[in-house]
Amino acid sequence: MRELTPAEQAVSEAIPRGAKVDAGPLGPVRAEVLAELLLAERTEPGAKPALRLSGAHVTGRLHLAFAELDLPILLHDCVFDEVPDLYQARTRFISLTGSTLPGLIASNAQVEGNLRLNGCHVTGELRLPGAHINGTLSLSGARLDHPGGAAINAEHLDVGSSLRAQDGFVCDGEIVLTAARVGAAVNFDGARLRAPGGLAFGGSNLDVQVGLFARSMEVEGEVSLRFARVGGPLTLRGSKLRNPGGLAVHGGGLKAESGLFLAHTETEGAVWLRAAAVGRTLSLDGAHLVNPGGQALAGDGLTVDGALVGRHGLVAEGEISLLDASVSGPAHFEGARLVNPGGAALSANGITVGKVLNLCDGFTAEGRVRLTNAQIGSRLCLDDATLAAPGDVALKGWRLETRELAMRTAAPVRGRVELGHARIGVLRDDPAVWPGELRMDGASYEVLDPMLPAAERIAWLRRDPEGYRPNAYEQLAAMYRRLGGDADARATMLAGQQQRRATLPWYARAWGHLQDVTVGYGFRPLRAAGWLLALLAVGTAVFWLDRPPPLKRGEAPEFNPLVYTLDLLLPIIDFGQEKAFNPGGGAQWLAYGLIAAGWVLATTIATGLTRTLRRA
Repeated sequence: MRELTPAEQAVSEAIPRGAKVDAGPLGPVRAEVLAELLLAERTEPGAKPALRLSGAHVTGRLHLAFAELDLPILLHDCVFDEVPDLYQARTRFISLTGSTLPGLIASNAQVEGNLRLNGCHVTGELRLPGAHINGTLSLSGARLDHPGGAAINAEHLDVGSSLRAQDGFVCDGEIVLTAARVGAAVNFDGARLRAPGGLAFGGSNLDVQVGLFARSMEVEGEVSLRFARVGGPLTLRGSKLRNPGGLAVHGGGLKAESGLFLAHTETEGAVWLRAAAVGRTLSLDGAHLVNPGGQALAGDGLTVDGALVGRHGLVAEGEISLLDASVSGPAHFEGARLVNPGGAALSANGITVGKVLNLCDGFTAEGRVRLTNAQIGSRLCLDDATLAAPGDVALKGWRLETRELAMRTAAPVRGRVELGHARIGVLRDDPAVWPGELRMDGASYEVLDPMLPAAERIAWLRRDPEGYRPNAYEQLAAMYRRLGGDADARATMLAGQQQRRATLPWYARAWGHLQDVTVGYGFRPLRAAGWLLALLAVGTAVFWLDRPPPLKRGEAPEFNPLVYTLDLLLPIIDFGQEKAFNPGGGAQWLAYGLIAAGWVLATTIATGLTRTLRRA
């Protein structure tokens, strides 16, 4: 054994007994001496050896690569000149609490207990790829400084218990935990991570058994949880995550089995949750997501086995995209404010919501709301909402399916509402806030609430900017008939024919006017009776005063002006009067007119009846 300094001598004597040594007053300790003392054979019976050294200035390189260390190592508040090397080493327990290191090499190392780096100041790379720690990896209160590089490189790290980096943990540099496994929880509560433009927290394919807690964390750079699996809750509640122009959170393919909590989180950059799977709850309550002109939340293909909640002041500056997402429970956005003028504020085409989708109670969307092919299990609520997309489609619900649609918005929608081919059970609205432009072509509904007279609902249908749509009128009429409002049903169909007339060529319009005036397109059959009675009265009076002479004297029946007029008016009935008498002068022209009027009335009545029977 080489000559030892006083500090080294004290360590040599303390190790077999596991005694503590404060090397501060004793001077520096050479790293190679520490290595020799740690690797020395010990045969003392019943001894519990341990290295318990504090306040030491360790000079040189502590080289323990491939070493088999059968004692715990505690080097507290020490200062290392060079990077300790524990590559492929095996040991029972390591604690470097409060120490200052230019880095640490522990790749593929195996620690039977804990690896503690609490309060450490590390100015280089902490290398732990492939390391196996049976107990806890603790970095609480540590400060890692390696800007522009990896502060922690821990790919395929295996931690049997928890990974803790809280209580003022600060990291300037990337944290790489790709494909790491943690048997209990990961805790970064209150941490400060900085890696602008890089991976502030790189947890792709990370596997955490119990839960990942990163509340009130501040991050510059990307938090990546791509294809990670968290067996319990994953919470970033109250955190501030900034990666402008990039991804603030990359959770594509993430599995958070007991919920993902982003409540009151502030993000600058996209929150990427495409194809993620979340159990129980996805919470966005009170969050502020900022990515102007881009996607504030990208959740296409997201699956939530529970509730999606975005209430209590949620603000999104940029698009929330939930294309083909699935939420087994309710989705709540009461009071949320989505801002993306000129673009889509909410894109949820193809979304499936098992219960209610609430875009109500102060919900505001400055930009398009897209719900094409959406399937809502119970109710889509827009009551007291404000939708604004001037000159564009503010709400698009083509082929939307829901048992109830409540559209009593806070003010008329600024922009067009399109519900073409939607399937709605009960549609609740308010005439005071009907949208200026409304497309209902192909839409079906069972009940409209309130049940307004046909005249008011016809005005509602005429808000379609495309003009006449036959299905819209037929659907409204069918509802009235189903609920016993036959008069309103006929008024609706008549109004539809009247609007259709404007789309026809002039000759068809003329014929349409004639059908309207005479029989109301078959929906006003009493009009024909009125015309017949009027013409019957006129003809009877004229022919009573100016009786036509018989065609063959002595063979004609007794003249009856009433029956004669009926014979002229009714083309398919022959009373024998028309053929027996021959009027002349003005009476002859009147007879011609009555014959023509009879044919017109008969044709229009037949046309109207045919149309009515076809609709029935």
